[in-house]
Amino acid sequence: TPEVITTTVTPTTTGSTTISTPEVTPTTKVTTVSIAHSTTAAPPTQETSTTPGKTTTTVICNGVWSVWLNENTPSISNKNDVELLKSIREKQCPIATHKVSQIECEAVKFPQRPIGESKDNVTCDVEKGLMCTFDEEASQKNIMCLDYRIRVCCEPVTFTTPSTVSPTTAINSTTSEAGCYCNQVPRRKCHETWEHHCSKITCLGGNTYLMENITCPSLPSKPKCRNGLEPVKVQTNNGCCEKWECDCQCEVWGEPHYRTFDDLQYDFFENCTYILVEEKVPKYNFRILVDNYFCLPSIPKSCPKGLVVSYNGIDVTISTGDEYVLTVNKKEISLPYSANGFEITKLGIITYISIPDIRTSITALQNAFRIRVPEQFFLDNTQGQCGSCSHAPPKCIRKNGTVEPSDCCHKTAYDWQLYDPSKPACQSAPTNVPCIPVPPAPTCKAEETVCDVIQRKPFEECRRKINLDNYFKTCVFDHCTLNATIDCSSLETAALACASVGICVDWRPFTNGVCNYNCDQDFLYKPCRSKKDDQCKNDSVIVGKKFAPAEEGCFCPDGMVLSEEKSKCVVLCQVCRDQFGHPKKEGDVWEDANNPCLSYVCGEFGVLIRNKSCNQDESCPEDNRIYIDRCCFRCRSSEGNCKVNKFNETIRKGYCEATFEATQCQGLCASATRYDFKSRGMDHYCQCCREEKTEKVQVNLHCRNGRRKKVEYVAIKSCICKDCGKGKGN
Repeated sequence: TPEVITTTVTPTTTGSTTISTPEVTPTTKVTTVSIAHSTTAAPPTQETSTTPGKTTTTVICNGVWSVWLNENTPSISNKNDVELLKSIREKQCPIATHKVSQIECEAVKFPQRPIGESKDNVTCDVEKGLMCTFDEEASQKNIMCLDYRIRVCCEPVTFTTPSTVSPTTAINSTTSEAGCYCNQVPRRKCHETWEHHCSKITCLGGNTYLMENITCPSLPSKPKCRNGLEPVKVQTNNGCCEKWECDCQCEVWGEPHYRTFDDLQYDFFENCTYILVEEKVPKYNFRILVDNYFCLPSIPKSCPKGLVVSYNGIDVTISTGDEYVLTVNKKEISLPYSANGFEITKLGIITYISIPDIRTSITALQNAFRIRVPEQFFLDNTQGQCGSCSHAPPKCIRKNGTVEPSDCCHKTAYDWQLYDPSKPACQSAPTNVPCIPVPPAPTCKAEETVCDVIQRKPFEECRRKINLDNYFKTCVFDHCTLNATIDCSSLETAALACASVGICVDWRPFTNGVCNYNCDQDFLYKPCRSKKDDQCKNDSVIVGKKFAPAEEGCFCPDGMVLSEEKSKCVVLCQVCRDQFGHPKKEGDVWEDANNPCLSYVCGEFGVLIRNKSCNQDESCPEDNRIYIDRCCFRCRSSEGNCKVNKFNETIRKGYCEATFEATQCQGLCASATRYDFKSRGMDHYCQCCREEKTEKVQVNLHCRNGRRKKVEYVAIKSCICKDCGKGKGN
């Protein structure tokens, strides 16, 4: 057995991690360092920066910060807030080589603001977590604790540094190999190696591990793909490294026109269901069908109506013809959708279907589709009307494998028909159609159309890089055949082709409104966006994924993010929540579970608290009380009293808020019903307690930065009984 010389070290503590530095003699072959835990908790490592009038302290994390965690929300019934570490410590820091070394706490409402500046009785402890105890006597303004959140730092604490000897030599020779394990969950055997956070970890026994950073090969300069598409930078080693990859792209648009993976273009006008893409040898259970239809009944030319994208037994069907339909396994879904290996979003008139595990994307417009698959997974393993994703010379291939000349794809396309019971006429459709020359394109009277935009300035830079003549020809073809009904699809497909080679074309403003891209309120059209919108989730911002290549669509304005329900753009991820922590949408109203006179409204500026003041005679005997709702009653002896009633209103706008005294009209007015002999019907006389005089009033909102912001509202000065049908607001 070779002699193992192990140095003896005395640990020194720095911050919350103990680091050992051995003194090595020239004869030492291996250095084994096992870091001991300090019995005394060290103060957290901090950086302090000072600006005039403000000091900011930043906690330093020498590992990885978790996401912000917010398990509990205070309410009227439970005014305290706790975020305990005991239940989440192992989940946030799951391996034995790391531990929770730091904690940060902040109010959701006041991010990056020290909790010591709040009025709450709150503690933030790396061993226990956050605890806020509400003190009603000490609190003059708040009705409960603020809602707090925490995040923790997961930091390495044990290292073994190897020299020239194999890591297995460092294990104590007295340890039985059969019973050698590391002390962690899940249990690891000695010599077992795994990856975590871009590190390769090897169990050496007990609390000793070998940790090595994953070494990435140097990223070469950007390569040129054989098909002219821009290469894509993809992540490897669980996101630790990067490399360049080339993709294959197929396009279907217009009447329809096809551009295959190997850059052949042809027209095919039949209206059955066909295989666009499928694997020659099934590996991922991936296939795409195209459903063609006659878009104009009087003209025997078809358009691509929809696609059926199949992956791992799941079928996503998208129809973009006369009616937009999107289903998963024949059930309609709401967007955005993320499940079963698919991610689907809709940005205005474009739908994006992504399958991240095989890095495949489908872009769907009304009469145009783009399919993009990576060579990494599909090189030399595709067939169908989209042809072959390969480096071989382009060719047209029948379903039986027969290779035809490159000008025969408009005939081999017949062979890829798939039986569709909804189209019985297609059962007699021809197959194995012989190759004949392509007939000449139709001509029509020369006139200016949107097709001319392809040959003008918007596409000028792109034309210098790729040939766009075929897109112009198909646009003219569609215009002559269908009289401008689908001209835009050729321009859309040309712009997608330009984006695929890294060139953004903002062409829609040059079509005189013919090819406009309309977005819902709050969203802006952008011709080329490199990433999805950042979006809110659990009051935090999730960074949007990158597009490759850039995509057009409807996006949030700069400086704004997508709301949690993904329906609008917001400046802050401030979500309304009820007293049980359930999220609420803008406009939602809910009553407090324990106090019927307290209600909440989710408004534009946050949660509006309404403390209803009933202006009632509390001395009224119970027998004389007539309850208007669960909170207020009127006394029989006080009917007919219409007057101004005051109540407390709280409004929040961003990080500014104010509680003020608002007014309302409340009381009873006269009403009667009698039979009218002239009209031979019932005559109703009703009066309501309405506003008589009003005035505009400004409220000062107090902001956390010390400033004030004004909000205007209409206050009621006096009330009067008026005809219910003639008051203001009707």
